[in-house]
Amino acid sequence: MNKRIIVLKIMLLVSIMVFGQEKQTIKVIVPNKTDEVYITGNQEVLGNWNPKSLKMEKISDYERSITVDLTYPAEFKFTQGDWNSEGIIRTLNNNPNQKLESSESKNIFIIKGWSNAIDGTALGLDYQVEFLPSKYVIGGGRQIKIVLPINYDPNKKYPVFYITDSEWRNFEVAKNYLESMSGDPYGIIPETILVGIVHGSNNGESNRNKDLDVLYEETGQQFKNFLFQELIPHINEEYSTSGFNVMIGHSNGAEYNHYLFLEEDNPFRGFISISTNFYGKRKNKDVDTRMGNTMKNYAGDTFYYFVANAKYDSPDRIQAGDDYENMYNKDPNPKLQFQKKFYEKGHNSVVPPALFDAISFVYKDYKQLEKYKTFYDLRDNYAKDMKDLYGLDIEYTLSDVESLFSQIFETKDKKQLDALYAFIEKHKIFPNGVTQEKGGVDAMNQGNIYYHIGAYETSALKFEEALNQINITVEPMVYFGNFDFVVDCFKNINDHKTLMEILIQSRDFAASNKVYDDGNKEILLKLHYLIATLSAEHNISKEEGEKAKQYCIDNYYQNKLFKLEEMKQLSI
Repeated sequence: MNKRIIVLKIMLLVSIMVFGQEKQTIKVIVPNKTDEVYITGNQEVLGNWNPKSLKMEKISDYERSITVDLTYPAEFKFTQGDWNSEGIIRTLNNNPNQKLESSESKNIFIIKGWSNAIDGTALGLDYQVEFLPSKYVIGGGRQIKIVLPINYDPNKKYPVFYITDSEWRNFEVAKNYLESMSGDPYGIIPETILVGIVHGSNNGESNRNKDLDVLYEETGQQFKNFLFQELIPHINEEYSTSGFNVMIGHSNGAEYNHYLFLEEDNPFRGFISISTNFYGKRKNKDVDTRMGNTMKNYAGDTFYYFVANAKYDSPDRIQAGDDYENMYNKDPNPKLQFQKKFYEKGHNSVVPPALFDAISFVYKDYKQLEKYKTFYDLRDNYAKDMKDLYGLDIEYTLSDVESLFSQIFETKDKKQLDALYAFIEKHKIFPNGVTQEKGGVDAMNQGNIYYHIGAYETSALKFEEALNQINITVEPMVYFGNFDFVVDCFKNINDHKTLMEILIQSRDFAASNKVYDDGNKEILLKLHYLIATLSAEHNISKEEGEKAKQYCIDNYYQNKLFKLEEMKQLSI
């Protein structure tokens, strides 16, 4: 081939390339008047992915524009000058390159926010997003996602779960579990703050494998510094945290947990490692031995370590999980709670079921009320245990002590019941149906339980108090619905005179106040019957007895208490 032909081919090639370029105007609508916008993409005219090489022109307060000679297809993104400030076009977790396939493609884009200054509301998020600057990690910082409990109260203390790989759906899975398991009507774990770490990219290259460096070299140790010295102190300063921290890691993140666990200043009290490995042994040959020794010799506050294996994962990951378990079982340590579970899942599909089990395992000691054999045991140790284990300042609920009533029914321990009522009063945990506030147990309910354990003298005093508290702290339906216990209580202590007084006052209340929605006919007949029969049996309050007898005759209807002829023959 001669030179002339070669030159001709080169000229043809250049002509084709030039012909493939077209002038194209690209416009963006920005969220803020002061926004400076850069465009960068897959061509030299777009900066070859340099985030600060090509600034767009300000056309108006909210419009930026640039005209370039493009070769199609073109791919690009918008930034504010670095990769930490990408423009969000679609969603936070799904923000791909923008594309122009031809001159007919859409060329106007709307930026909803910037990755280093996210307005969660504008993106439809129910959690906070912020950019945390760092002097340690590549790119100068990381985007973090913060999920606060729905009823977050800065006066309460909350455990914190951290999770790497938070640009993936693992973050959403953890978020949904923590919210559902802690919320009504379940409450099987405490309300928990979740912090997700987004690794992002630098000059178009993902930071993930550098952050979660399984060989724990420079970038891996710098990411550790970011976690220990910047992220966790930041969360502790900005939010009300309990000091109980857990790290969730999957794949490389699970193996990276090894190294965090081995650090002397490790701020975590739990690790969740899903589909882990010991790939790092290629450099750190003794990492598994060090793990075993640390597990064996750990002497700090109770620690929780959960490992998940997947049947359809790579063999080395399955082996690593088994090695973990063998290391722990060789020298079990009661200070370090360990569990490994095996799932018939794959590398990624193992995450949802494993996360549920892992969260349950970490919180396995939360509200384990059955371990407290008596009320005194619960009163003296439960709050301290929750503080020591999870850093929680317990707010007692009625469900915390409900099982103790059954226990007291069996033992008939009045002294313990006295103490339990005092405890409920002190912590104000009984919901009052009249006041709609929480406080101590009302007199009627107290009287009922004293009655059922045979403490009739105390029960009688409470029933008298209840009568005077109707519609103040005692619900009428509760009082009259349990009236048989009142009658039997006073009969057991042979105080028929006081019983008569209570019957008469109760009748007078029911005659002039609403007790039941469908009327008081039934309770009024019952009260008059009790007055009449008590008067006849014990020869007391004869005038009231005669009036009650006549009421029963005049207002008779078929009932389970008496027949009309029986009442007519009653001798008072």
